[in-house]
Amino acid sequence: MTSTYISIISHNNDQMIIDNYELTSLTERCRVIVKSNTPASTQLIQHCEKHNITLINSDYGLGFGANNNFVFSYVSEHFDLKENDFFLVMNPDVVITLESMNTLINEAERYASTISTINLYRDKDYSEYDQSIKHFPSILTPLKAKFTKIREDTYNKDMIDTPVCIDWAAGSFLLFKASIYRELDGFDESFFMYFEDVDLAKRAKKKNISLTYFPNIKAVHFASYQNRKIFSKNFLWYINSFLKYHFKQL
Repeated sequence: MTSTYISIISHNNDQMIIDNYELTSLTERCRVIVKSNTPASTQLIQHCEKHNITLINSDYGLGFGANNNFVFSYVSEHFDLKENDFFLVMNPDVVITLESMNTLINEAERYASTISTINLYRDKDYSEYDQSIKHFPSILTPLKAKFTKIREDTYNKDMIDTPVCIDWAAGSFLLFKASIYRELDGFDESFFMYFEDVDLAKRAKKKNISLTYFPNIKAVHFASYQNRKIFSKNFLWYINSFLKYHFKQL
């Protein structure tokens, strides 16, 4: 049976991880690794010890991609990671049940999906979609959205009811075959935050590696979307990564 390793990056998300009751149940099927990007609290250290969660409490201040690459290297070195095992990049604000996780792993194997994502929602009632799957953006896409309030690159989830290949999905939830993550050399660490997921999907497509969206597997993503606050630190990171991504395509 394949093994699944879950990479969760904590940037002062200690209490969020502790309160995620579904996360502890995932340890029945998966190896959960929390990489703390800031010094972990005593409460988080004790929580991880109690629930058999691996805590990496070192190497602070890395970007999103660098942190997940760090976890992948850690798993490769400290666990018996095989090429057909799964490596899941998951935000600390995502809540998924063990049942849904098992379904995803089974479906990914059934469809021979090398990169997979699921249907994320913004609320526990599954009434509001998280617009987490998109077409590759043009350089004008975000600018148009600021004025029209419409993202032209977003897939209409209402129109998808079976697994389908898509351009890219948010890094809040991406399941990789370990061999594929290694082949792509993980995320491009020159992106500190934002667009590293778009870049990875673009590089995958150039290698004819597809990304499969499973619409019937659901989870909740309690996203804060801090990049939407004009001239905030997150917004400036977003703009920098946006430009880096498009200049990289030239």
